[in-house]
Amino acid sequence: MRTRYTLPGNITQDQFLRQLQARFSVEVASLGTQTRHYFDTFDWRLFRRERALCQAHDTVALWSLDNRPVSERTPCLALPPRVGEWAESPLKAQLLSLVSIRALMERAVVHAAYFVLAEQAAPHRSVAHLVFEEGAATDYGRVVPLPTQVEVAAYAGSTVAGELQAWLDSLGLTAVSPSGPATTLHTVQQARAYSAKLAFTFEPDMRAEHAVRTILVFLLDIVRQNRTGILHDIDTEFLHDFRVAVRRARSLLGQLPKVLPVRLTKQLRTELSFLGSLTNHLRDLDVLLLQQADYLDALPPELRPDMGPLFRTVRHERYAIHYRLVEALTTQQYETILERWESAATDTKARGPQAGHKLAKLVRKSIRQQCQRMLSSTPPDTLKDSTPEQLHRLRIACKKLRYMFEFFASAFPEEMTAEPIRRLRTLQDVLGQLNDLDVQRQMLWDIVRAVPGSPGRRHRTDRAIDLLTQTFENQQEQLRAEVHTTFTDFVAAVAPWS
Repeated sequence: MRTRYTLPGNITQDQFLRQLQARFSVEVASLGTQTRHYFDTFDWRLFRRERALCQAHDTVALWSLDNRPVSERTPCLALPPRVGEWAESPLKAQLLSLVSIRALMERAVVHAAYFVLAEQAAPHRSVAHLVFEEGAATDYGRVVPLPTQVEVAAYAGSTVAGELQAWLDSLGLTAVSPSGPATTLHTVQQARAYSAKLAFTFEPDMRAEHAVRTILVFLLDIVRQNRTGILHDIDTEFLHDFRVAVRRARSLLGQLPKVLPVRLTKQLRTELSFLGSLTNHLRDLDVLLLQQADYLDALPPELRPDMGPLFRTVRHERYAIHYRLVEALTTQQYETILERWESAATDTKARGPQAGHKLAKLVRKSIRQQCQRMLSSTPPDTLKDSTPEQLHRLRIACKKLRYMFEFFASAFPEEMTAEPIRRLRTLQDVLGQLNDLDVQRQMLWDIVRAVPGSPGRRHRTDRAIDLLTQTFENQQEQLRAEVHTTFTDFVAAVAPWS
């Protein structure tokens, strides 16, 4: 029988063993110790897929949360945070499919001590095995101790074993279930939970201000949680989630501008626009670097080496831009913006003229107005002749409308929101790809002008970018053919709202 308990803070491992020996006629023998390091992404992609990456004894392996190995042990003295930088192995392939571009972080470290109990009268007859685990959650170098736990595996058929179980029950210890990596990681994940997914529960007749403040609190927390990851430049998703949270907050205030005090809303929207502008160029550089392998694959092999100087220039520029962003995120101006954001989200005394309006009625009106503006400014039959600037404006309008549906979906029947959200995502994806190709093409030509090298090398790099530009244009032509279809599908989906 195997049972795990949490020890009270006033009982140490040594005290527990002394009490046990004083109560029973048993010998306690040490079987050794082990230190295990658990790694996961900031948003717990492994844990959410019931996996745990564990490093112990200079090897690393992937485990299921019920303590079963799901990969071979791979020798590893130090784990590069980006899985793409690992040496090729079956474990690398498994992890890439799970974590994608997110970096691995140490989330917990556990020190385990193993003991065996044997009857004094018969030293070779084992009564039980004990495992003590002292753990800590780790986060950017900070260590937060976790409660000490003991797992007792008592052997059936022994008189002492039965008494041992009764004694453990009498101590009033807190039983823990399940055992294995799930226990440690569930405890850590509860303390360090993170998700940028919108999942609110709003009632149709609730006051609009309550819903708006709830969303602002959530988005502010996302911004604060991702700031450290940006400062340490752990991976590009920290900046992405930061940007999306800022953009969502600004959009919310813009679509419902009279729920909070109008002057405060206007000021905060201006400040959020400033925050977003700080990150624009860095995000564009990140996207360019993330596409590097695809761009090289699209070129003839003989031209690929000539792109090396360009991407080195991109990395150099990214370093400088990231440094400036770090400076901006450590200023008093940044702190003041977040303080105003927090005040807007929590100061219930500051109300706008629509604070008390019923949520569903106010949101329905806002969505209807947005739909009507989109349809009047972008008739479907004009899409084929739309300029990149017009398609960009349509993309921004789609984002704002999608945010409104996602924010307040719970206040309406699912059949009213599920299809519009799905159609908006599809349309937004097509428009986003079109916009990215425009941005990337312009960036490549801007950056190549700063690339050092001989005229011959520059000529070959220019030729490579010419070929990429042709590829971009072919892709855009295909995407433009999709815009009309996806927009028509979207119009049909939102017809009940417009």
